[in-house]
Amino acid sequence: MPFIFILILFAFANAERVVGANSSLETAQGAKSAAVGMAALPVQNDLPSLAKNPLQLSELDKLSIALTHVAYFEETSYNGAAMALPLRGAGTIGFAASRFSADGIPYIKEGDPLPEGSNYNTLDISDWIFTSAWGKSFGKWKVALSMHLLKRELDQSGWGFRSDFATGYAFSKRFMLAGMVEGWTSSAAKWESGHFEYSSPEAYAAMRFSEPFPYFYGKLNLYWQSTGILHSQPEEETRAWKNPIDWFLASNAGLEFETNFSFSLRAGLVKVSDASSLTLGAGLKPLPWLGADYAFQMHNELSNAHRISIIAYF
Repeated sequence: MPFIFILILFAFANAERVVGANSSLETAQGAKSAAVGMAALPVQNDLPSLAKNPLQLSELDKLSIALTHVAYFEETSYNGAAMALPLRGAGTIGFAASRFSADGIPYIKEGDPLPEGSNYNTLDISDWIFTSAWGKSFGKWKVALSMHLLKRELDQSGWGFRSDFATGYAFSKRFMLAGMVEGWTSSAAKWESGHFEYSSPEAYAAMRFSEPFPYFYGKLNLYWQSTGILHSQPEEETRAWKNPIDWFLASNAGLEFETNFSFSLRAGLVKVSDASSLTLGAGLKPLPWLGADYAFQMHNELSNAHRISIIAYF
């Protein structure tokens, strides 16, 4: 075991620090979390977002299987599958695999003439993400660990990894605070050329608050997740201890109204200070063992994004 850590330290010592190593792990996956402003960490029952929220495993006690699909611009898409398996008193383990890709991209080799008509070469680029996670409740405390492997296929292929740790404390059934450290081992990637890249750890805070509304036959859930605590966003000073107001305004927030009739409405902001980052969505549970979620996300420059998730409980 010490030998493994020596190898990891050697790799980091010879690596280039970048912001985007394993950056596909930051992509919103599940439609439920996406609909409430991408505030993934405090959301329950959104198994497609396992890579962003392993803490939900501590509250999941049923065998579950989920599928998700996200349609982006210009044939870019995200497809994923996830499974959760309770361990009878030892917590719950989860596994997920997904592919973020753009297929059929036309390209012209350097020096080649322009093709006529549609007679051109195409290429595909993709990121494969493989996640394994474990979560468990210890009274009011909840803990979770996750490990990710990333395979990136561009002009050359590369492999990356990241480990995350999350914990939460449920003050009551209505209020929970949570925190997560992404890349607590640091996040690293290695390309076929032998080039190393790594990203430093990042931390997030989150909150969930629920308020019953019996006269409206349901309850209202409020979700909030901070932007990164340890580092600033690009071109902005958003570190909490230097500029707490801007740090809060850069966070994610959303609302969900869960009715007693197996139907939910959701809305959120990917960035609290930006009204154009609006997200909307809905959830439907037509059967006790089946749920479906939809999310819509606006974009200032690119096409709007649509997400669909399906979860089955056994």
